[in-house]
Amino acid sequence: MDFRLVRRLGHFLAVAEEGHFGRAAARLGISQPPLTAQIQALEAELGVQLLERTGKGARPTREGEALIPLARRLAQDAGELESLARELRAGRHAPVSIACVTSALFDYLPPLVRALQAARPEAAVSVRELDTTDAVEALRRGEVDLALLRLERDRHPVKLRPLGSDVLAAALPSGHPLAESDAPLPLGLLADEPLLILPRGISPAYSDAMVAACRAAGFTPRVVREVGSAMAQLGFVAAGLGVALVSAGMARLRPPGVSFRELEGPVHAVGVALAWNAERESEATRLALDFAEMIFPSGSVGGGDPPA
Repeated sequence: MDFRLVRRLGHFLAVAEEGHFGRAAARLGISQPPLTAQIQALEAELGVQLLERTGKGARPTREGEALIPLARRLAQDAGELESLARELRAGRHAPVSIACVTSALFDYLPPLVRALQAARPEAAVSVRELDTTDAVEALRRGEVDLALLRLERDRHPVKLRPLGSDVLAAALPSGHPLAESDAPLPLGLLADEPLLILPRGISPAYSDAMVAACRAAGFTPRVVREVGSAMAQLGFVAAGLGVALVSAGMARLRPPGVSFRELEGPVHAVGVALAWNAERESEATRLALDFAEMIFPSGSVGGGDPPA
């Protein structure tokens, strides 16, 4: 990161937000001439005019407006970097960043985060809700330290530690004829039902397992809509727009307007795994793996209980 460029972008951002060189200089704690010089140096470096003076102050040019979102992101990143450096200089642990798929937010995430916080009380733990595909890329880029996702096998440099098995359940609108029984539901009875699914790109392994289960039951899913998350699936089901095949653990949320049926079989799905980048292993990674061994003995979570 070129800190000189970042600093100049911060100066430009202050002028753009204040609309006035004098007010921006006061906000930055510097005098106006050095601020003007920094803006001119930035414009010369980028080769475009970013600000134009007006009778009342200054405003961004068209090129300056286009640069503002990126300048804000860089300023935020620089602030986070400085904050982390202060924490490390003070001898505190580095923060831990975790990516988590929606369907793992309730069964898997809480005990893991609580264990990490108890072991490293001075280290912040941040969580980003990401689908499996995005979580893998975030691990590869080093944007997160760990991920709870649905994947069947390692993808270099991402390695997996399975946390448990999982089964599918049928999510039905309340009052649906198939929701009246408590007995396991034969999957084939959903052959003519409008199905709400997640795009395959979100979690290819999970999507493929669902389609394979339907075909094994003698039908091809009649997809009426793709939705962006497991929670959106439940919302659309509650609205009566279709039915969905979801992780059995989602039944624990008891969303209004949705009834769940255990599937006959049971119908297995891709379970949740703890993932990390083997090329970026850290103290937090090794600690999380140790906790995973203690908290999640094989098959202990992820759909073993029947849907309620």
